[in-house]
Amino acid sequence: MGTPQMNIAVNGAQSIIGYAFRDRFLLWEALQSAGSPVLLAGGRNIPNGNKRLAVLGDTVLQLVLVEQWYAGGQARVAFDQLRQRVGSNDKLNSIGIQAGLNAFVNRAGGMTVISPITMAATVEAILGAVYLDGSLQAVAPVMQTLGLV
Repeated sequence: MGTPQMNIAVNGAQSIIGYAFRDRFLLWEALQSAGSPVLLAGGRNIPNGNKRLAVLGDTVLQLVLVEQWYAGGQARVAFDQLRQRVGSNDKLNSIGIQAGLNAFVNRAGGMTVISPITMAATVEAILGAVYLDGSLQAVAPVMQTLGLV
């Protein structure tokens, strides 16, 4: 199932995040930078790479953070600080690179370096893919494995 390139990337990323996908094409989609030559993943059109999953993943990240903040009974300002600290593009880029996820991003033609925005979007897209494949409860352990919470 899938190409050798897909299998290498998906297996490597799964190992890093500590989550085994039932639908491996969701993770493959999450690993596509905008402009990637891959336009289909598991029958889904992905003309903009991982951008749609990144939007979903950003929302899922916020939801996990707000649930943890709410359970802690802290003031609203604490959530704003948490969201800025954990959900910033700088933090997500740093997490992605430190984890080694950049090795598995399928880049656009001619792209030799993954930009911070692309890496941040990929981390968000991975969270979105985990959510779709599993559930919201599956996302928090992945965030813990990556050091986001």
